[in-house]
Amino acid sequence: MNPNERREKLLEILKNADEPVKGSVLSAKLDVSRQVIVKDIALLRASGVEILATSTGYMILNSLIKREFEIMCKNHKSNDEIFEELKTIIDLGGKAKDVIVKHPTYGIVRADLNVATNRDLKKFMEKVSRNEFKQLSILSPEYHIHTIEISDVEVLEEIKQELRAKNILFE
Repeated sequence: MNPNERREKLLEILKNADEPVKGSVLSAKLDVSRQVIVKDIALLRASGVEILATSTGYMILNSLIKREFEIMCKNHKSNDEIFEELKTIIDLGGKAKDVIVKHPTYGIVRADLNVATNRDLKKFMEKVSRNEFKQLSILSPEYHIHTIEISDVEVLEEIKQELRAKNILFE
């Protein structure tokens, strides 16, 4: 295989990887030395490919793009339930991007939340407790929807499992 074909194959391996790939693994797969891999990575970076070198291997920066999913949750009866729902999502590595309700007259109504950290949650709950706004969930009788952003699909399953265990997930 010529150098250009090798670099194409290297890119393909990195694009399809779910986690960083060690240089030694790349060199074994491509049947070249680690030095050749290091040079190929440098050439690919120079051509504009964003390759991140981590302590656990190489990865293409675009593979860090977050994935978004919608989950349906039962409506809240108290501020404590709002807190518990959002805390569960962020503690397991998710970000609650928004809340969505389906209104019978107005259709889909959406509001940004962007709660990803305990600090974000604290600020949001302060607003809730000051009653600066009514919850959108009052517009929908049974449930509301959150778009959650995660870095790993397994995180989604963990979040859903925990929300289900806490009787929050609407199924």
